[in-house]
Amino acid sequence: MPKHLKRKHHIKKRKKRYIDPVREEERTKRIAAIQEKRQRIIDEVHLSIRRRRKDKVDILNARFEKEARLRQKEIRDAEKTGSERTMLQIREDMSKIVEQGINCVYTSVIIPDKIKFDGKSILSIKGVRYKLKHNLHIVGWGKEAITMSAAFERIVGKQLKKGFVVVPRKSIFMMWSFPEAFPALDSRISYVEAGSDGQPDEKSVLATRRIIHYCKKLKRRDLLIVMVSQGVDDLLCLPRDTITLRDKLRVLNRLKAVQATPEEINTVRNKLSAIRGGDLARTAFPARVVTLITSDVSAKPMSELSGGPCVYDPKGEKALAILTKYRLIERVPLSIKDLVEETVPWTMAADRQLDENKKYKFVYEYVIACNADAMDCMAVEVFKLGLFPVKLNSTCSGDIQQFAREYVKIASLMILAVEGKIDKLDMYQEMKRSPVCPLTDDKVQEIFPAKDKWGLGLCLLLGGRPTVNLCPEPGRGGPNQELALYFSLYWYLRTQQYPILREYTVWFLGGSSYGKDGNTDAAGAFGYKSLSTDVYPEYEKAKLQYYDAHAKWLKLNEDKRFDSKIADARKEMEDLRIVKKKLSDMLPGRVLTKNDTNLLFLNINDEDELLELKSGNYYTFTNVGDLHIIRIVRFQCNCDSVCHGHEEKICTDEECLVYQTLSAEALSKFQYCCRVGSRKN
Repeated sequence: MPKHLKRKHHIKKRKKRYIDPVREEERTKRIAAIQEKRQRIIDEVHLSIRRRRKDKVDILNARFEKEARLRQKEIRDAEKTGSERTMLQIREDMSKIVEQGINCVYTSVIIPDKIKFDGKSILSIKGVRYKLKHNLHIVGWGKEAITMSAAFERIVGKQLKKGFVVVPRKSIFMMWSFPEAFPALDSRISYVEAGSDGQPDEKSVLATRRIIHYCKKLKRRDLLIVMVSQGVDDLLCLPRDTITLRDKLRVLNRLKAVQATPEEINTVRNKLSAIRGGDLARTAFPARVVTLITSDVSAKPMSELSGGPCVYDPKGEKALAILTKYRLIERVPLSIKDLVEETVPWTMAADRQLDENKKYKFVYEYVIACNADAMDCMAVEVFKLGLFPVKLNSTCSGDIQQFAREYVKIASLMILAVEGKIDKLDMYQEMKRSPVCPLTDDKVQEIFPAKDKWGLGLCLLLGGRPTVNLCPEPGRGGPNQELALYFSLYWYLRTQQYPILREYTVWFLGGSSYGKDGNTDAAGAFGYKSLSTDVYPEYEKAKLQYYDAHAKWLKLNEDKRFDSKIADARKEMEDLRIVKKKLSDMLPGRVLTKNDTNLLFLNINDEDELLELKSGNYYTFTNVGDLHIIRIVRFQCNCDSVCHGHEEKICTDEECLVYQTLSAEALSKFQYCCRVGSRKN
């Protein structure tokens, strides 16, 4: 028998494999789950790509729309004459001042100005020298850290060993869209996007944990640069090992629900954190640590800024006292309760390096950009325009109405002072306890106006962060637009109290340095005496016309006239009702109550009273607070020669905020600074 037949003869038949239906079903479910997860990830990636593509298109469209608006405005402005031309020049001059202030605090601009490198081994930060020898490291959190780190790396070059920066979502995409944020192609900095809707997520925790592990390896010869800014709680997040992110957020949300103060919430947050409250400095020791800050609070380093990752906090019994105060200690998870009950301060090697002020000797802090820097640049621009700049306060704080009242007070005091109606002591007594802008005796001596220093006029420079009390369903606007409108109302009242103020033209402008707010129609606005009051006569006129049309329609109905005449009268009445409703919605008192000031500014003077930056990009990549200007000029008319006359436009509407101070008589002829246009939303 042939060999191949013998071999075939001896081949055994394979047994049919038994398939367990239960295990097969489990296997099928696992495969389906894996495929579903894979498809979900693919869908998320596709959705992310579509969103990023849409964001890029939106940015391009915003730029095109901005250019088109500017071209239309140029055509419209070329046709203006007389007082409108004067008002146009005032707006342009004040816009230049704000724009200059914002441009000079771009981190990509201010970093090269305040940080120098000799190209060999000496790094100078605001005059303080550090020696480099390939021992430089960077970590950072926040939007401003993008441009800060990129600009810093361009200065030091290959002296930078490694860097990690945690940024908000979409920041990396935006970073590649703007030249000032563009990092070196061979950058040694790793950028990680984290956070979700202003809340920390697991990616925030993983990125921050990676930074902590890296900093643990630093030696005495190393120099760690830490970049932080305001409002990075969603990025600078690393719960202690014994608790979860979910439990930490639950405790903080409960504190917010019982209306704990921001300081109390930060104290508890620091206790639960493994990076805040000085833990980053403790981890990096014995390396030297340099903290670079962009601040909307102060020109001096603030310990509470961003949780103070390099500022000593004993993390003692304060957190326990706060949770006990609000009766939350029994409602928190056991792991958090055990942690906050550790009331004895625990120490590490770094805690033995404290000075008498409880500050780490190896940590150095510098505020790289703040409102004071912007005001310095604004003052230079004011000089170029022939006005005299008066720098008052870059860190004003309070609510919107407090801001407006105090700004009106200081503006009126400056005028009364130059007119010789008050002296330095009077100004000091009025402003020493101001809740927004308190002035010391030395400051009053410095700013007290004199006629020989008046120039073409005064320009008061201020800044800060006003707070807005929002209604349940707020409209569109913003703190600067509300401030402009309140300033207009209060200044009108002030001119009734002191008629001599009517001989001066006083304008206000508020602008934002933050993010894309710097280039949107909600960022800022102009305010002056007649801006708020001119809407009321228009409303009164429309209301009277509507009542006349309504009476006419009723009369035709009673007389049983032709249906066509009744229909025409009804149509006329409905058209006038719509006009009355539009003007009613725009009344200053109403838009302020509804936080919808943008509605008013969109519908008067062809949107000219809205601030829009002409230079720069869609995003400003900085946040040093809001910038405010009060321009005071003598004998300059800007309202068809009636702004300095004794004839006043009198409001007769009961909802007008100035109604109580005025008589009820009506003038036969009104002349307005504010022209109401077609309704825009």
